[in-house]
Amino acid sequence: MKKIFLLLFVAILWIPTSAMAADIPANPSAVKLDKTDVAMFAKQFFQQKEVKDQLAGAVLVVVKDGQIVLNEGYGYADIAAKKPVDADKTLFRIASVSKLFTSVGIMQLAEAGKIDLDQDVQAYLPDLQIPNKTDYPLTLKHLMTHTSGFDIADTVSSGSDAPYTLDQFLKDAVPTVVRKPGETFSYDNYGFSLQGYIIEKVSGMPFQDYMAKNLFQPLGMKNSTFIFGDEVRKAIATPHDNTLMPVEQYPNVPDSAPEGGMFTTGADMAKFLLAMLNGGQADNARILKEASVRAMENKSVTIHPDIPGIGYALETNYPKDYNGYTVVEKGGDLSGFHSNLWLLPDQNAGMFLGLNSDKGNLRETFFEQFMNRYFPATGDGPTFVSPEPTKQQLRRFEGMYRHMRTPAFRYDISAVDGALIVEDVYGKHTLRQASDLLFYDEEGTPAGFKTDAEGNILYFSYNLLDSWAEKLPEPPKFKDVPENHPYAKYIYPLVQLGAIKGDAADFEPAEPISRGQFIAQIMPLTGFQLSNRPSSFTDTGGSPYEAAIQTAYEFGIIQGQPGGKFGTDKLLTREQAATFIWRLAKLGLGAAPVRAELQGSVSSWASEGVQYVVGRQLFGPDVQPSTGPVDYRPKDNMLNQEAAALIYLFLQKLL
Repeated sequence: MKKIFLLLFVAILWIPTSAMAADIPANPSAVKLDKTDVAMFAKQFFQQKEVKDQLAGAVLVVVKDGQIVLNEGYGYADIAAKKPVDADKTLFRIASVSKLFTSVGIMQLAEAGKIDLDQDVQAYLPDLQIPNKTDYPLTLKHLMTHTSGFDIADTVSSGSDAPYTLDQFLKDAVPTVVRKPGETFSYDNYGFSLQGYIIEKVSGMPFQDYMAKNLFQPLGMKNSTFIFGDEVRKAIATPHDNTLMPVEQYPNVPDSAPEGGMFTTGADMAKFLLAMLNGGQADNARILKEASVRAMENKSVTIHPDIPGIGYALETNYPKDYNGYTVVEKGGDLSGFHSNLWLLPDQNAGMFLGLNSDKGNLRETFFEQFMNRYFPATGDGPTFVSPEPTKQQLRRFEGMYRHMRTPAFRYDISAVDGALIVEDVYGKHTLRQASDLLFYDEEGTPAGFKTDAEGNILYFSYNLLDSWAEKLPEPPKFKDVPENHPYAKYIYPLVQLGAIKGDAADFEPAEPISRGQFIAQIMPLTGFQLSNRPSSFTDTGGSPYEAAIQTAYEFGIIQGQPGGKFGTDKLLTREQAATFIWRLAKLGLGAAPVRAELQGSVSSWASEGVQYVVGRQLFGPDVQPSTGPVDYRPKDNMLNQEAAALIYLFLQKLL
């Protein structure tokens, strides 16, 4: 059984970060986008020191006015073997860019009258029942725009080499519709797997065969596939981690993976870009009607009309760099592979960038420099409300907002005169108001709010772009944790986030926490569906923490004890807690070890974990910071209040 890929890692890498300083100077007026200049631009881009330091290999495609302007490989498909990237032959996983192809398949069936985008999807799923706790139908439009309302939209798999068919995968991890479909945006992998299955049921063909016959063959995409077979193994680039070390190749899960399992080359992506920019037509082949392409590009869902939104599988990752142009795009992230496709329909231009390492985020850097050269900003930027709103006027926006896809992420918003102050995983930001529910930060990144019919703030969208965040109510208070308690600032945010249950009168902060209870506080924050597999331990059956413990085991966060037991009710030691957090950071975030001087004895198996926690200062008043060795008291039992501080500070310092 292979190690699970913890998708929280992917979610974080998906989030745009601040781009590096542009070494290629921006131009106040546009440079002509032609083959000669783009070739020079790309060469200069990949020669920048910051880019070279992050690069394993890349494939870059640029098309304009019906012509392939650039299709080139850079760096290495395999660093160790010094094997260069061949844009015509080297295969890249394009991860979630695959979703765009899956939705093209759905649009083809809609054009043929075989499906209705506004019909309840249950009509196309005779052997799969989707529980729906709302009074509203779930449609294909909802699936294509990530507005399904599912309780859980990301699934966990074992990563086994054994075949795992699409239908079995979907039936093993059925979510429930708990929010009105179309009401909120939250990135949804299951919904795109489900689209692939609907393609199978309606067309009568396996998903991968349908895609080959109806997309790849008409466009001449001869090297593209959704199946990780022998031909793919021979041609695929080697994935590399964030230290540029090779990562083991891994199979698609499920086998065809409509949500993210496509393999392709630069040459093939050029053909797809040309077809999309030509209204679905490529030479003598047509994959879509022009109206369908336009419908896919239209922002069907947006938190505010003046903020770019979500189309059918298309999205907006880097709106601050659009420079006033209409841009639709799709990004993709898997372990060792990251990609992005951009379309500028009004300029008849498109780009694709594929990378085979986890280091950095060259996509944002490339796009910013590309746009500043060929499509520079012509406007003056946003205008703000005048006179500036008072602190009192802005108070309705204050509160904690929980990311709907990954509850570990949150925003804390407070008001001051003239602005909102937002604290998140990246630090502090100042948002100035442009209209009633629209704000912009210092770099021009838009932020929007959504209200209910009475004007109450419900949702917030800003820089964590794979989901809106929901405003949380104030947490109930424990009788034994007053506001001035030294650990209150750690405990109550975790109650709001759902990690700590707030339905008891007392929290018992100074009481020790059990191993099972600690794991049950961590796992819901990842946002992933808890495992429904039989327990791997002999002593967790019937425990309220059983599913959380089994999920943590499948992730690799816990390993159990001799005799096949986990020790659910055993008291958790501080070094055990540190080890669990370290494994989550290492497996889920690609975190590097941290060196710290420790005072006293630490078990050899816990040394890395304790050093990580101490080095990053993930502790409350229970540990005194020191310029010398720190006494973490690793053998002591972890108390409820100390566990709250550890988890809260870990969330504060995810990146």
